[in-house]
Amino acid sequence: MLRRTLVAVGCAALLAGFGPLPAPPARAATSCPDSQGPLLAYNATRAWSITGSKGGGVSIGVVGAPDRIAEVACAISALAPDATVVPGSADGAIVVVADTSVDPASIGGAALVIAAAGDTGEVMSARPQGVVNVAAADESGAPLPSSASGPAVTLASYGNDTSTASGYVAALAAILRAGHANWPARQVVAQMAGSINPVSGNQHTDQLGFGIISPVQAVSQGPVDPETLPGFDAMFPVNQPPRSAPSTRSAPTSAGSAGGPTTGSSAPSSAASGTPSATPTPQVPAPGTTDSANAWPTDPVLSSGPSNGSRAGASGGGGSGGISPILLIGFLVILAGGGYLLWERRRRLKPAATKPESEWEDPSGPRHSGYSPPEE
Repeated sequence: MLRRTLVAVGCAALLAGFGPLPAPPARAATSCPDSQGPLLAYNATRAWSITGSKGGGVSIGVVGAPDRIAEVACAISALAPDATVVPGSADGAIVVVADTSVDPASIGGAALVIAAAGDTGEVMSARPQGVVNVAAADESGAPLPSSASGPAVTLASYGNDTSTASGYVAALAAILRAGHANWPARQVVAQMAGSINPVSGNQHTDQLGFGIISPVQAVSQGPVDPETLPGFDAMFPVNQPPRSAPSTRSAPTSAGSAGGPTTGSSAPSSAASGTPSATPTPQVPAPGTTDSANAWPTDPVLSSGPSNGSRAGASGGGGSGGISPILLIGFLVILAGGGYLLWERRRRLKPAATKPESEWEDPSGPRHSGYSPPEE
């Protein structure tokens, strides 16, 4: 009985170590458009209890078609309700490109650009380095057939399209930004990518990038080393040059009229026009410092060293190279159950060997007749 209990507890710990399962679909808030359908909201309550932040103080600009902007704003409000969402604006610490009507390369300044991969079901077009391209997955974790794919896909999220998925990724980035004032944008992206279930090995695929984001794991783990993520440096270089010059495409002028939740009273001047700003946002402060939640520091959180997987096996405060404590506990409990079983078997004495009844000597035989052969 004790052995069975130990094994059951160990198996439960192992299953728990594989990360949180997606929450069941939740109904959209009343401010969300009816056309969006049910939102696949993450377990925001657990994320907030760990990080202590709901994205407050972080401004997120959203550009694209009005209906897609509304979807992004709705997804952000579900996971990071305290973040300031500014529809039609290309200013802020984070800028979300809600669809392919806007070229991510047209977003100037030092904002972290999170872009929907597109819903063409085809290979996405080339985009500059430093853009977080987001694919969409269904409730089972499989990529949506309509979601664009390709080597440039960075992350994935649950959603009925890539616009909603990019909103969830932007919300998680805002939570991490609000909770870690010293993290540069590159570290926030690495945290979202490297905190995904380590069972996958954080291998990159064209369909889901580094995988489907896991907000609870992202905010609960220590800093993920970007160098442990294979191929991450190529997508987000340490000394990243500015994104390419603004293209001729721009956000629709009607984008600013899109619906969706907005919080905060201050909106950048570009929100009225709905056109991405070609001028830089406020300059990034000196390395290692930050004046507000909308300005990104530049100093890396972890010391630099060999790149791309050379430190993947090193244990640390977080990241894909470490061993989950829950998994370790599960293995130890199962090992204890096996040891108890072996000890119990060895403790029991073996019964003395006896001849089968067919080999018993007849009572009239020599041993029972009283006759003994003479000694020679």
